[in-house]
Amino acid sequence: MFRNLTDNIPKNIGLYSVGVMLLFLFRITIDLLQTLLGLLAFLISYSSIYVLNDLFDVDDDKKDNRKAHRKPLANDVVKEEDAIRIFASFLLLGLVLSVILNLLFFCVVCSLVFTNIIYSLPMSHIRKRSFEEGSPRSLKHTILSLPLVLLMQLLKIFLPWTLSTEVMQFPVLFAIGFSLLYVIIFKGYKEYRTIGESVKQTPFFLGFAIIVFVISMSMYPEPLVQASIVLYILLGIWFFRNSRLTDRKVLLLSPVYILLGIVVLFFLISNI
Repeated sequence: MFRNLTDNIPKNIGLYSVGVMLLFLFRITIDLLQTLLGLLAFLISYSSIYVLNDLFDVDDDKKDNRKAHRKPLANDVVKEEDAIRIFASFLLLGLVLSVILNLLFFCVVCSLVFTNIIYSLPMSHIRKRSFEEGSPRSLKHTILSLPLVLLMQLLKIFLPWTLSTEVMQFPVLFAIGFSLLYVIIFKGYKEYRTIGESVKQTPFFLGFAIIVFVISMSMYPEPLVQASIVLYILLGIWFFRNSRLTDRKVLLLSPVYILLGIVVLFFLISNI
């Protein structure tokens, strides 16, 4: 169960860090301790959802050898009763920390949790009947899947801004562009593709993301810094192009890549 949770921590730290980097980009003063506590509250509360997803998907995961090997519920390493207790404990602790920090922060975390539950909840639970073979099992298997994923990534980037006094300056367009790049990689991950293959298979999303970034640079301050961040992201995609999102190389090196990006951003802000 520990591995199943930690597999998702790097990407969530990365998305939260994007929000922090944008705060630096706009030269908004942040409270470092509060920002770190916000990250902790977000990671704890949101990790509960991965446990809940495994509870929803346990029967399907047992039929997939790749998932059955790494999912603790599917391979019977963890019992369902224990998983429910872990879910409840993580969610309660994370939400308590969130509401202590900031009411808006708490509301965004609740929105994230609620959206992910709606995204993952089996439709048979909603309509209280079994679906015919071939029917979508949940919203993650419908046309609404990618818009919901996009919304969740936007909320994650927005989270650190809820701890600042300049919420209204949040650069929505830049966040949308970044979230679109995430959707590209997420779609490939679900289809067991490498990051490079994911980009090649979704030229429309990539083109739209670039257009959004260009518009963002024309509307928000520091266009050169914005361009440098986009270039750094694209270089990261190129570096990890032959890897899948859950490969050991990505899990080990992505935190280093994030920290290096923060250092580069500090350098750019202080010199441009």
